Amino acid sequence: MVKFTLPESASGLRVVPDSQLDLRPEAEILAELHTFRPITSEKNVWAFWDKGLDFMYPSYRCTILNWVRKLGRSWTIRVIDLVEGSPNNIYNYVSKDWFPDCFISRTMDGKHAAQHAADLVRLPLLFKYGGVWMDVGNMLHTHLDHLFWNHLTAPNSPYEMATWIITGQIRKQWGSFGNYMLAARKGCIFIKNWHNCYKELWNGRTNAVDFHKLPLMKDIGLAEGMADWFSEDKVRGMSDYVAHMLIGDRTRNLLDLNTGWNGREFYENKVFMVEGIQNGILGAIKTDYDGAKQIELFTTPLDEPDAVKRKAAEDFIIEVLQKSHMYKVYHNSAGGLPALGDLIKKKGFEDADHRPGTFGEMYRYGTVHWEPTREVEREVPQPTNEDLIRATPTTAAIREPDEK
Repeated sequence: MVKFTLPESASGLRVVPDSQLDLRPEAEILAELHTFRPITSEKNVWAFWDKGLDFMYPSYRCTILNWVRKLGRSWTIRVIDLVEGSPNNIYNYVSKDWFPDCFISRTMDGKHAAQHAADLVRLPLLFKYGGVWMDVGNMLHTHLDHLFWNHLTAPNSPYEMATWIITGQIRKQWGSFGNYMLAARKGCIFIKNWHNCYKELWNGRTNAVDFHKLPLMKDIGLAEGMADWFSEDKVRGMSDYVAHMLIGDRTRNLLDLNTGWNGREFYENKVFMVEGIQNGILGAIKTDYDGAKQIELFTTPLDEPDAVKRKAAEDFIIEVLQKSHMYKVYHNSAGGLPALGDLIKKKGFEDADHRPGTFGEMYRYGTVHWEPTREVEREVPQPTNEDLIRATPTTAAIREPDEK
């Protein structure tokens, strides 16, 4: 990796000492990632690529490598897959009892089958072993110890779970959270209840079409946070797609009639919450959600002769490194301008966010060797006017006959 000097304009960044990093050669890190490593602590990063590490897009593989470098040797990063005979096959970690029939038989279908397989994988791993789940598009800026883990493991800490608050992105009610960045202690009941509910949606099904019509989903409703941008049909379709996050919201509003477990009390008292919009998609916000603009900035040559373009690219990468805890490479699944995640899959753009000799290369160096000086702020739970859902993780609330 080429070395960069911290720019003078980066007043909100500091250099991470090499002694805190894992700077082994790329080939050595990749070789280790391909092996099964016994689980000896809760400091696990879990990620997923159904076909295995070798078939990842280059951007995502770069991200995984930089997690290893950033987090050092106290964390173990694992990329779980569905490849038969793979050392990192999901069944080397959890039993088939955790999954619906279509997952076990490999008959899941539909446009987003791989993403929904990841939804089924993430929570059993967190419940059984603890750690942090990260989607492979999460380009990390802040060390996970500072971001989540120190808060969960401090002496007498009340927290058992940490979430990425994205109110308004999925549902409009305060407290909705993303499933693509999530931390939990081993044995967290919220995680188990959430997974059991989502697994139940798949009972007798092979895809997520019309999930929003199922009784468990009706307990929480549609992803109405998307209603301002899309037609009603798209909102219903997107609700099917993000059903895992909607079920997460159902879980945080659940009063389990069988056990008395109160999801709202748990969420307000035992969950460490971090604002996840500015801290997750600042790069997209700064470019009006236009992936092509982000590509243009990342691929600006370091020796670009146009001083205005050169300054714009440097200012962009410094701002996102200083003011956000990660940079989520997401896809635009509902139409509109292509997002960065859509473009890095296309020929000619596979290395656009880390191309040698560009500001993308400087950015990637910065995700490892630099870190924000600002502290991680905890979001304070806000009052809610939502009724508790009186049901169980796997059975819906009883409705009056005239309720739809």
